[in-house]
Amino acid sequence: MSVFVTDGDQRATLAVVRALGQAGIRVTVGNSRATSLAGSSRYCAERVCYPSPVAQRTEFQSFMLAQVRDGRYRVLLPMTDITMQLVAEMRQQLGLLVRVPIPDPVQIARAQDKREVILTAQRLGIPCPETLMPREEHDLAECAKKLRYPVVIKPRLSWLLRDGKWVSGNVQYAHDVQDLIEKYHEAHMLIPDPLIQEKIEGEGRGVFLLSWNGELKAAFCHRRLREKPPWGGVSVYRESVPFDAGLVRESFDLLQAIEWQGPAMVEFKLDRRDGKAKLMEINGRFWGSLQLAIDAGMNFPLMLYRLASGEEVPSEFNYQVGVKSRWLLGDLDHLLIRLKHADGRNGFSRFPTSKLQASLDFLKLYERNLHYEVFRFKDPGPGWYEWKSYITQLVGRRPPRKEDPGAC
Repeated sequence: MSVFVTDGDQRATLAVVRALGQAGIRVTVGNSRATSLAGSSRYCAERVCYPSPVAQRTEFQSFMLAQVRDGRYRVLLPMTDITMQLVAEMRQQLGLLVRVPIPDPVQIARAQDKREVILTAQRLGIPCPETLMPREEHDLAECAKKLRYPVVIKPRLSWLLRDGKWVSGNVQYAHDVQDLIEKYHEAHMLIPDPLIQEKIEGEGRGVFLLSWNGELKAAFCHRRLREKPPWGGVSVYRESVPFDAGLVRESFDLLQAIEWQGPAMVEFKLDRRDGKAKLMEINGRFWGSLQLAIDAGMNFPLMLYRLASGEEVPSEFNYQVGVKSRWLLGDLDHLLIRLKHADGRNGFSRFPTSKLQASLDFLKLYERNLHYEVFRFKDPGPGWYEWKSYITQLVGRRPPRKEDPGAC
């Protein structure tokens, strides 16, 4: 009854630690720093500091192999795109020592490749934003003249291992032909073959799924109420919504097409123009808003642990609707950005509320069925850890990073 989870500074890792720890399962948290968000939880039985998977990937892999060699863990759960890839590369070796409930490297690559995801969705008839994938200089120049601006330039991969180093790309917005050509080339030099998409305005929807041996074991639907940054990013305030059979079916069909096994989130956006849900991307791992599903009664981590352990687990699709989850410090960042910017940084979508209303909305600290994602009275350690880290970052004026290599 023991699990090793990686990436202790991820909010999804904290959700996993709490869900499994409360079920009586001993959880060890690994991180590239001696302390971490999830490692601060009362449900963390042990903390382990490993070499950075970003800066020392081969050392990280050797460490993981040594860590599980004595058979102390039943299940190993990598929690980010990078650790998923690194663990998948040694899945055959690790599989002799511990259960690793993740797909193989080919399937992970399919889910992380936004170009392949869009092409697969188009073949299945799943609505997507209008997407261009120019491969040649001539194609780009011709495409740029026909587009309606502004448009979105999206990296094909969130992370790419190039020349032994991980590089990450960012979503950009182009406002005219020259702007597109310049930003496209900039993105292409970092991660080849970015996508050009129309900008979809509307509410974000997420479908959480757990697929196992070709069967859908669990599904959960939510909507995004606020994001960071406000014009599109990670959700900071979200709500469970009724089970959407159509979106769940499309999401599961997409996962089946790439032969996915395990948890995943399929992200959509409701297009204000026609009311249709358009596919944005797949997150082939546990997602940042995992705690919302758990609070609403859908314990994805425990189901995955039991499936990985060889248990028979019935499918589950019932959960509480109207449950809200708030990442308070992320929501504070949302407010600070709103107060600083009159419009969205993309320059073409005005904020739906005034700065005063945004401030009043933030100050609504109590709502029915509202749960705070990180701070919990029964488990206050992660909340205090996050506040301390947040203040340290503000004082030191360090910009946030997708993954901080850290040091032991």
